[in-house]
Amino acid sequence: MGATNCPETPRQKMIGMMYLFYTAMLALNVSKDILNAFAIVNNGLKQTNMNFSKKNEFVYQAFEISKQNDPLRVTPYYEAALKVKRYSKEMFDYIDSLKIDLISQVDAVSRDSAKKINEDILFFSRKDERDITHFYMLGESVDGSQGKARELKNKLIEFKKKLLDILKDPKINLPNKEQTIKSLGDLGINTENNPRPRPDYPDEKYWETERFSEIPAIGTITVLTQLQNQVKNAEATVIQTLLSAIGATDFKFDTVAPRVIPRSNYLISGDKYEAELFISAYSSTDTMSEVLIGDSYDSITKQLRGNIKKLKMQRGIAKYEVSGPGVGSHTYAAIIRVYNPSTGTYKEHPVKVGNKYSIEYTVAPPMAVVSPTKMNVLYIGVENPIEISVPGFRDDQIMASIQGGTIYRTGKGSWVAKVTTPGKTSINVSIKDDKGQVRSMGSKEFRVKRIPDPVPTVAGKKGGTIPKSLLLAQAGVQATLEGFDFDLKFNVVEFTVSANIGGFTKDASAKGSRFTPEQIALINQVQRGKKVYIENVRAQGPDGTIRSLGSIAFKLE
Repeated sequence: MGATNCPETPRQKMIGMMYLFYTAMLALNVSKDILNAFAIVNNGLKQTNMNFSKKNEFVYQAFEISKQNDPLRVTPYYEAALKVKRYSKEMFDYIDSLKIDLISQVDAVSRDSAKKINEDILFFSRKDERDITHFYMLGESVDGSQGKARELKNKLIEFKKKLLDILKDPKINLPNKEQTIKSLGDLGINTENNPRPRPDYPDEKYWETERFSEIPAIGTITVLTQLQNQVKNAEATVIQTLLSAIGATDFKFDTVAPRVIPRSNYLISGDKYEAELFISAYSSTDTMSEVLIGDSYDSITKQLRGNIKKLKMQRGIAKYEVSGPGVGSHTYAAIIRVYNPSTGTYKEHPVKVGNKYSIEYTVAPPMAVVSPTKMNVLYIGVENPIEISVPGFRDDQIMASIQGGTIYRTGKGSWVAKVTTPGKTSINVSIKDDKGQVRSMGSKEFRVKRIPDPVPTVAGKKGGTIPKSLLLAQAGVQATLEGFDFDLKFNVVEFTVSANIGGFTKDASAKGSRFTPEQIALINQVQRGKKVYIENVRAQGPDGTIRSLGSIAFKLE
């Protein structure tokens, strides 16, 4: 297998373009929306790193297989590959620790909390923070030598040297060794100062300041994630160079397990099913190996059934695509036919998933799940919690809007809706997939109501008999919402206390919720067995409206 610098996929190219765009935007006083978009780019780079790890793991499996077949010749290359793996992990984990430390300092949270935020940077609170970030990476130095950036740069330089030294080891035989190593250059990790900075932009002069000077925290996190991406790419380049040196064509293919990696096993109607079928070791000169796709596989006769489709393999991979599969469950089977140039024959390897020879995927109609957290209505003047999900899509791909109000995300799967007009409204959900396409996933209708009126209470009672001493011990009147799930508060703004004393009706009014001295004196004049009335109670709700709540009648014990 020939050495390669791991050409970027269309997804990686898109993320790279977005990264350059948002890096430019960081020089401006950007909005929260732009910062959140930058967080999405960071998460996309993390997904690319995961994909790199999976592909690199298959190369390490190829070394394992090759060592079993020819341990004497392959062991030096196998041990060299394990060193690359260890150095890459150490470098990757070091950069991760920088991100976690920075998040911990900026958000003032523990390292454990920072680790969780690092898993999905959309939950990073102070994305726009600059001062702590600048000092952490650069200190007070002009050239970045007093912060973590210089330490990071030196570790990257050391990492590249270690990887290239592995290839320079006399035990490792490479075709045109000197030229091959020279062609790898800096392994895709540039640690040089800018040779041509603009005169009016001193921050462009040094590697450290060019990347980390005066940018928001979310920008620094994303730059660090991009460096992790470069570390994974350098790892891939070196281990593939090592693998090419031992000759992938010498592998015994009857020990190589065929693989299938679908882009997704769960699709929305209108999506295209895509999967890569490959073997974990192949010859870079092989143009004859192929994949056969059928409806099912008979393990007894070892034959495919149904309509057979042939796919050519390129560099050990065949891409299988199905445009517009219908809604429902689908299955297919595949055989990878590996060509042996020494005998001119094929060796067939049926693809097995678990203990089955069938590969399954499901196509579902567009479907958004919108659930009110409290009840099946939205109330005016409050934050109505909503849970939104779309099966088969990540939370960061989901978008929502509402008619006659606003809706915004508060956490993973959690949203808040605010409405203004009684009647009905709809929450509309759409997704933006990894290709940038936006599609509607449906909507859900809700009833919109005013918050119900509370009831006036004193000592938790709405009327009836009450000990005179208990009534006199109360601070005032409360407005209580009965049987309402939201934790809301109405504030009593005025009320009147009245009673019949000596055949005459006397009353005293209060502004606010507390009994006045005049009202307490009035209650003291009422004899036990007589009634006290608390009337004209008015309260202000969280929506700002004033409501009349009626009266309370107490008979004194």
